Amino acid sequence: MTNSGYEEKNKVTINRSVLLTLVAGAFALGIFIGAATGLFSPLPPVQGEALQEGPEGTFRFIRASVEAKHAGEKVMKNRELKPFQYKVNSLIENDLKNADAESIVVYFRDLNNGNRFVIGEHGAFEGENHFKLPLMIAYFKWAESNPLVLRKKLTFSVNPETEQRKTAIHKLEPGKSYTVNDLIFRMIAYDDDDAYAMLSANLPPNHLDKILKDLNGEYDPQKQNESLSLNTYAALFRVLFNASYLSEEMSEKALRYLSKTAFQDGIASAVPPNVDKAVDHEEIPIRSTGTGESSDVHQLQEFGIIYHQNRPFLLGVIARGNDDNRLETVIHDVTRLVFREVDQQS
Repeated sequence: MTNSGYEEKNKVTINRSVLLTLVAGAFALGIFIGAATGLFSPLPPVQGEALQEGPEGTFRFIRASVEAKHAGEKVMKNRELKPFQYKVNSLIENDLKNADAESIVVYFRDLNNGNRFVIGEHGAFEGENHFKLPLMIAYFKWAESNPLVLRKKLTFSVNPETEQRKTAIHKLEPGKSYTVNDLIFRMIAYDDDDAYAMLSANLPPNHLDKILKDLNGEYDPQKQNESLSLNTYAALFRVLFNASYLSEEMSEKALRYLSKTAFQDGIASAVPPNVDKAVDHEEIPIRSTGTGESSDVHQLQEFGIIYHQNRPFLLGVIARGNDDNRLETVIHDVTRLVFREVDQQS
């Protein structure tokens, strides 16, 4: 074999070796990119029917989606509602006269133009667990910079001293681990006190106080048993509706969880089933009469967005008394009256 023939064969061999090296490198790079894509891609929907979320990129509950839905309709959205506060006030006075409740507070706000009224200005959302809504907002704000926080798993263990006062619809199982995302859903949709306690303990110190400060909440962390005012609670819903604090994706997620509430009395029972609702419901024990009988005073409080087709509005009702069935009826009747007035004027 001549030297030129040997050199040509050796050149081919070297080229093949280089080619094989490049192919192997490309394959390894593909595996790495695939793994990285899985790491940095948006969180997949949580398993379970209750937690299934809509197709990625679609919105239903934030203002932008509501306005886009009716963009082509000729609706006088900016026309002010004729006053109907006196009708609500008359209903409340009748309920109080009949002893259906010992106190009732109503907050209404037109989300199109901001007009509002409040009956019972001194009403507030009492009890520790009224922080469920801001706690959800705090976690979703945290997840915007660290998406993996929603995948973190926490293990539930029963603490007799802090065991929830009521049984959630789907109780947490002792010894079982749950993702933070799952716990947030259970806390909001099922009003689960155990989920709330686990999430509170896992949140970095002062993180919740910062959220309330960012949102200009009338809240002083130095005071114990602090309650959230109606204005503060309304502000929490408005920033979600306007997607002005969380991203559109996270605001939509929060409102979607609120729309899944398992409590179907009160506000939910008074609104047509084809109308979307994003409502926070809580029941708070206030005090015992000390008579030895089962006569504890409870406070039922519901606050949320009613997505009327032409005029979405914010409604909050706080009813206090010793008969939960009557309190639920009070909230139902107030909601039905408000919805009817908005519907007739729209």
